[in-house]
Formats: sequence, C-alpha cells, structure tokens
Amino acid sequence: DFAGPKQDFPYCVPIATQCTQAAGVASAMRLRGERRVAVCFLGDGASSKGDFYEALNLAGVWQLPLVFVIANNRWAISVPLSKQTACATLAQKAIAAGLPGEQVDGNDLLAVREATSRAVNRARRGGGPTLIEGLTYRLGDHTTSDDARRYRPDAEVSAAWQGEPLARLRQFMVHGGGWSAGEEERLIADCDAQVEEAVAAYLATPPPRPPDMFTHLFAELPASLAPQRAAVTGGEHG
Repeated sequence: DFAGPKQDFPYCVPIATQCTQAAGVASAMRLRGERRVAVCFLGDGASSKGDFYEALNLAGVWQLPLVFVIANNRWAISVPLSKQTACATLAQKAIAAGLPGEQVDGNDLLAVREATSRAVNRARRGGGPTLIEGLTYRLGDHTTSDDARRYRPDAEVSAAWQGEPLARLRQFMVHGGGWSAGEEERLIADCDAQVEEAVAAYLATPPPRPPDMFTHLFAELPASLAPQRAAVTGGEHG
C-alpha cells in the first residue's frame, strides 16, 4: 500500500502513453464537476513522441485541468536533446496547442514549486492546461543496464553535479538558518530506520501461493481459467 496519495498512477513503461491517459483523467474530473487537476510528468524523450503531441493538442482544445511537467534532463537514454528536437526550448511546444508554456530551473526546488503551484491553481480555476519544462540533468545511468560513460563526457557530468538540487537546497537552507548538520544526521538516521523496518516487514511476509495469481487478477474468474486454477491448486502441497 502507498503511504501517500491513493490515486497516483503507477509508473508507465511505454514512453509518453501517460500523457493521453492524463488527458482522459483530466476530462473525467471536469465531467464530474470536480475541482481537481491532473499532473502528468514526462521526460524530454517523451516530448518527442506522438502521444505527447496528441495529449497536448486535446488538452488545449478542451481546456482540460491538466499540467504537463517535462523533466528535461538533456538525455533520452543515449540520445542528446540536440538530436531529438530543433526547438530552442521544450516549453515552446505549448504554443502550437494554444496553451501557456514556461521554462524553469528544474534544479531549483522553490522555482519548480512556484511554477507548478501557479499552473495547478490556474487549472483549478478553469483556466486550462499548462506546460512546464524543468531544466535539469540526468547525473546517473538511465537504467541498471545502461553505461552512460559510453556516450557522455566525464567533464559534462562533473559540471552538472555542481547544480545537484539536494545539495543546492541544503546550502540554501543552511545559509538561511533553516537547517543544520545535526538535523540532517537525525533525518538520515530516521530514514535508515524506516528503510530497515520496511525491509524486515517484507522479509517476514510469506511468499504468495500459486493460486493467488488468479485470485487477484479478476473480480470473477472466467470459466476458461477455472481448470488452470484447479490444476495449480491441486499441485500445492501442505
């Protein structure tokens, strides 16, 4: 179970399909008369896909309560931004769809919060969708199977680390008197304790039984699968 919001969608593996899904969710919210806003996160690579443009166009035509947030980390796996698009910015892609676009420093937590808050409030008031481009950088590999050293110079990555958002926020808070080394140590210790507790709870959870794959898949098991479930159940021991 998620400890936070219960209506967040799971991570979407196909690139950019979450954009059209978000447009559908925003449309449903409006049809129900809900004062709610859908927020769709995507990367710079996803902004080059057809799903993104279709969703952006639909959001503009229907004036949906929807905020698109592009995390422009400059690399779509091994493809640099310069080979993805000829646009000077990703934010300007909003122009063709008839909605406002804004580019912000994605490594500045306060700037991102301010821009997103304005866009969400605008959508909630019936002002329609917004596109936000957050400029950042992917500091690590794209996945565990990726080796970014094969296509990115070390100097580029080292320079990007200078703007790492957590270190930047820490420095800002320390200089403003809102954070200290002691508070950070306590926070890290508390986080470590929570992780260890979650790991212990997971390891203590008995593994699922083979029939569970049928139990939690359908509200009512189709007749065609009943023999398979019976076969699996009959094969259990104990």
